[in-house]
Amino acid sequence: MQQSLNQLEKHYHNINIDMKSHAIDLCNKLRKNIGIFSLSKTESDELLWAYYADSHSGFCIEYDLNKLQELNKVSAVFDVIYQKNIPRIDEKTALQQSDIGEILKLTSGRKSDKWVHEEEIRICIEPHGNFDYDYRAVIAIYFGLKMPKNNNELDKNNHSLPFQYSKVSQNEVMKTLQGRGIKYFQMHLESNSYKIGYTEIEDLYKSAPPYKTKNLGEVLDCAISYEDYGENIAPLYFDKVLEITRRDPYCHQIHNIHFSKEKSGTRGEPIIFAGFSKSENDLCLTKRYFTLKDIEEQYSALNISKK
Repeated sequence: MQQSLNQLEKHYHNINIDMKSHAIDLCNKLRKNIGIFSLSKTESDELLWAYYADSHSGFCIEYDLNKLQELNKVSAVFDVIYQKNIPRIDEKTALQQSDIGEILKLTSGRKSDKWVHEEEIRICIEPHGNFDYDYRAVIAIYFGLKMPKNNNELDKNNHSLPFQYSKVSQNEVMKTLQGRGIKYFQMHLESNSYKIGYTEIEDLYKSAPPYKTKNLGEVLDCAISYEDYGENIAPLYFDKVLEITRRDPYCHQIHNIHFSKEKSGTRGEPIIFAGFSKSENDLCLTKRYFTLKDIEEQYSALNISKK
């Protein structure tokens, strides 16, 4: 990223003083404020297990990418492009970039083709550092081939070891994440092969109460618009979105629920939008989009008793 930003700045020196100042400020902002969260599309690459999971003694986390982005300001999400040579940014390309997401792809979206096995996805977050995300974004955990199953298999001095050397057991992970509805898988070697596979295993704490419960979210007056622009959507669907949303563990107050013309047009089916704040001082609404099938499934899962 640093080398690519230096290239951009070099080209920006050729433009007028006002544009140059803005462009240089933008490059400095990217250097200082943007953090990169790297993920992979695969859970079965043996080199990833060796590099990032203590040679199979650790675990792999599977995320719902859409859910992971909902509660935070994400500057860009993109697949890494792998190539033989370091990319060169020409003057024409540099001057055409005005969108921060496109600039991040240009400066941070390339790696040597030696790393193509990683199948990397990068999420760029502003500001960098630790951030909260929807706990439901974690949908599965994959335990490494050599990960201890319980604390009895850990070294007797494990908890006194420095953080980078101590280990955790599968039991500890399940206990910590209980009540979240997460699936668990055990990695294994395929028969007569170096290929790694996985098998679902039982959650030892599957009977634990739900992780996060709360009171129903408030609803602003006139929050719902039933206008469906001729799609003949029954008003009941809008009411169901209301009930689904106000039970969301992060919902403080529902601001609006309406038919989304933009998303409906893009996806080719009716989409209903819900926007809510997470706290009294939250100025950035969390946005959710529902298909009619989503609504039926999620509402049914609520098991709301009929009076």
